[in-house]
Amino acid sequence: MRERIDQFCRREEGGMFRLLQDLVLQPSFSRFKQGVDAVGARLAASLETSGMELETVRQSEFGDHLLFRTPACRDGRPALLLFGHMDTVFPLDSPFNWYKDQDGTVSGPGVIDMKGGLVAAVYTIKALAECELLADIPLTLLCNSDEEIGSPSSTTIFQAEAGRSLAALGFECGGLGGEVVTGRKGRSGYRLIVTGRAGHAASAGADKASAILELAHKVIALEGLNDPGRGIVVNVGVIDGGIGPNTVSDHAVAEIDTRFLTRADAEATAARMAGIASHSTVAGTTAALQYVGGRPPMEQNSRNSGLYQLIRAEADKLHLPCVEELRSGVSDANTIAQLDIPVVDGMGPIGDGDHSDREYMLRQSLPDRVRLAACSILSIRERGFGSG
Repeated sequence: MRERIDQFCRREEGGMFRLLQDLVLQPSFSRFKQGVDAVGARLAASLETSGMELETVRQSEFGDHLLFRTPACRDGRPALLLFGHMDTVFPLDSPFNWYKDQDGTVSGPGVIDMKGGLVAAVYTIKALAECELLADIPLTLLCNSDEEIGSPSSTTIFQAEAGRSLAALGFECGGLGGEVVTGRKGRSGYRLIVTGRAGHAASAGADKASAILELAHKVIALEGLNDPGRGIVVNVGVIDGGIGPNTVSDHAVAEIDTRFLTRADAEATAARMAGIASHSTVAGTTAALQYVGGRPPMEQNSRNSGLYQLIRAEADKLHLPCVEELRSGVSDANTIAQLDIPVVDGMGPIGDGDHSDREYMLRQSLPDRVRLAACSILSIRERGFGSG
């Protein structure tokens, strides 16, 4: 069966890259519904003959979410969940709007984040269909439209699907060393609002209640919460305040990003930030800390490690690099992990430079990752992984 998968990948390599080019050249910024839906239509057309059943979750503001299911899902058995997002970070006026395939690399907007991953997922399913296995494997592919902006309309779908799944494979890009992701940091975003008392700078005395001055104290205190040894990151990334240099500011705001490895560290960091917000150094100023969203951590654990070891064994047979990774960035895998099922991410093709005009894929990694994913699913099926 694995030989048939290999033969399929060799025969269909050209089709993989034609689909990739189509997807990359279709702009799909998160808030460009028409473009994201066009990507979804292309994916649906590619899977039309595979035997997958399509459910479309309509959206008014964002692109529609797509759920492809094998007929084996009908009997209620726990499914294997594959997932990937159709949106990118690149706005419609981005000059990074081309596709280039040369010298063993492929470049273009979203080529690894994550249109290459979508192609890998689609051709993994097509490879299994070629082997006449889809009728026997409960398998769901979830393609969502809003991951790059925090999955506001798809998080509940991920929660529901993870709740009826035995394990999950995410097709975000793999690392340059063949990394597969078994853990991800969590993220919380905050807004710190400082209020002072306005006045004329020329007549301000030692008692001036400057919101900007108070915010400066708080920025230093917040940055002091960074703890590299524990993997805790606190970054004040945006500040704003005041109306002019000759005015004492009565208002200042900071936007803050935090990262953490565990829920306990998330809670402890939030408590320390709240303490900083509640204590004023400059008399006459007050502050309020607002949580503005985020994702819980995907903690490394024995479940994820067990799934990774199965994938690593298949990679060894295929003579492909495969390394376990704890990744700092978040994805929809963070949400799935909260349902206590085995989940790994980074099953997509290998590359670097995502979220920039330097984004590229190592060309050979696309068919190689299709081989790895399809063979790994065979192994999951053969061993009944996670069914207990």
